[in-house]
Amino acid sequence: MTSPAPADTALWRPPAPPLRSNLRIGLQLLLGRPPDLLFTLPKDCYTKDVVSVPVGKRPVFIVNHPETLRRLFSEDRESYPKSDLMISTLAPLLGDGVLLSAGRRWEHDRKMLEPAFMQMRLEALFPKMLSAIHDWIERLDSLAGDHIVSLESELSRVTADVMFRILFSQAIEGEAATTIYHAFTRFQQHSPQFNLRVVLASDPARPEPLSPVLQEEASKIRGTIEQLLIQRETQLGEGKVFFDFTQALIDARDAAGNAFTRSELIDQLAVFFLAGHETTASALAWCFFILSQQPYWLSQLQSEIDQQLADKPFTYSDFKQMPLTRAIFRESMRLYPPVAFLTRRALREDNFGRLRIPKDSFIVASPWLVHRHHRFWSQADRFDPSRFIDQDNAPLAGSYMPFGLGPRACTGAMIAQLEATLILCEVLRRFSVKPMNPERVFPVSRVSVRSDCGMPVQFIRRYTRLN
Repeated sequence: MTSPAPADTALWRPPAPPLRSNLRIGLQLLLGRPPDLLFTLPKDCYTKDVVSVPVGKRPVFIVNHPETLRRLFSEDRESYPKSDLMISTLAPLLGDGVLLSAGRRWEHDRKMLEPAFMQMRLEALFPKMLSAIHDWIERLDSLAGDHIVSLESELSRVTADVMFRILFSQAIEGEAATTIYHAFTRFQQHSPQFNLRVVLASDPARPEPLSPVLQEEASKIRGTIEQLLIQRETQLGEGKVFFDFTQALIDARDAAGNAFTRSELIDQLAVFFLAGHETTASALAWCFFILSQQPYWLSQLQSEIDQQLADKPFTYSDFKQMPLTRAIFRESMRLYPPVAFLTRRALREDNFGRLRIPKDSFIVASPWLVHRHHRFWSQADRFDPSRFIDQDNAPLAGSYMPFGLGPRACTGAMIAQLEATLILCEVLRRFSVKPMNPERVFPVSRVSVRSDCGMPVQFIRRYTRLN
């Protein structure tokens, strides 16, 4: 049987909301149906540079043009701090960590974090990643065949374990992994930033009250991190020595000789755990799902894996020898960026082109929209990894932003790409991933872009076993 030609697969449109008019979306809202935020974006959002949303208590602007995005995230970022809704959503989990802090506090903490970033060298992290992934592969091997599992849950399990080994030099046990996954899931479901009615009714002078469930789930995650810090303090008291991210944070001092308090350590560790675990799991889930629906690209990727690795262990040097694997992952992140919406608040009156932006406007910069914008991408809502293989067809600067833009872009972008490449290769050289009822899979926007069903799948063995 001949595989479909690449030209055919490039026309495939993965699950996404249909492009609809403002009128149809307005009618849907008037009828009282609270759709996911992704399903409320009219066609204009995918074709225009700036879209004004003329309803709600304060002005809302959706910004798509790369030049304006560079103003928001780089050139004039002090005038556009993170929105009050974004802060209220994430503060119960992240406290005043570097993802949410601003101004001098951010500069102070960012400088204190520099020694910890030295612990994030890819080659040094690789053995910890590989160990966690191989332990997880053993788990998949026991589940392969007739077992149906949640792909999102399984990927959250392994990416959480990877981050625990990077941050704390220890594995996360099975029950703790399950607790973390369910806590993050419930946390996302109750996040106000992704509720359209909350966005339109929001007032920066009167912060939205937080759901008790959101606070409870954030406390569970922070409590897990605190227990690990207490354990570390005990181990240090016993004379044990560590060289990892957490230890670098504990040892960090500012110019006055002050260390992070325990609460501040939890804030910073929660940031890096969220950034390195939840977003990577989201991106990988969509990548596996897309490949399950695209036999040509799956066969091409498996051929690259088989030719590069054969039956030998994956080594760090193999990472740079997997161009198609990296291109497929980049394209899946274009279509399903881990974070769909980055929101900002205008501290002063401004202009975006001919549009006046009043003070306190709610500004939405959406990787989901920019990555699917018809001006910047050919066949923008189609899956086509070749756009990241052809070096002459590089995306317009600022039109590809899965890890954000500017000085505050995610510092772990290369870590995520190494981890994703390793997981893709180690799974697909051993298993085929078969979704149950793939026609029912649709994206929803939470803290990360997830499916609305958890993606139930079966892992089917390709070969008897690989060591």
